[in-house]
Amino acid sequence: MLITGPARTPVLRFTLDRPGGGVTVDELQAASTAIETALDVADVIPGRYRLEVSSPGIDRPWKRLADFARHVGERASITTFAPLPDGRRHLTGRVTAVEGETVHLAPDQGDPVAVAFSNIASARPEVDWAALLRGRRPASGGTQGEQA
Repeated sequence: MLITGPARTPVLRFTLDRPGGGVTVDELQAASTAIETALDVADVIPGRYRLEVSSPGIDRPWKRLADFARHVGERASITTFAPLPDGRRHLTGRVTAVEGETVHLAPDQGDPVAVAFSNIASARPEVDWAALLRGRRPASGGTQGEQA
């Protein structure tokens, strides 16, 4: 939970997730109702407040080695702390494997690379928004997510 906004009307933000991801809209609604009821009964926040309940979304950052392992075969954008031997720090391509503490990537440009997990500053999936907006799952090897 995060509390932000002005003191007169604070915003309480709850982000819900589960291992492996995937929180439905119905689950978010049920959680919102339960949280709102609990806050009102306990009178934790005096006066008015705004409640926001959401999920991290399908484009959530990959922060753990397990995130990469779970998404082998999918596309990602990766930024490294230190440049790779070829000088690049920003890569976009398909995660091909995770071996030990190393993430293997087939970048859109250049040869396949092995990146030490400890050198990954940030990473997030490359989501095929067009396919999702058309109501279809991304093609095999695409990004994770539920059918819209």
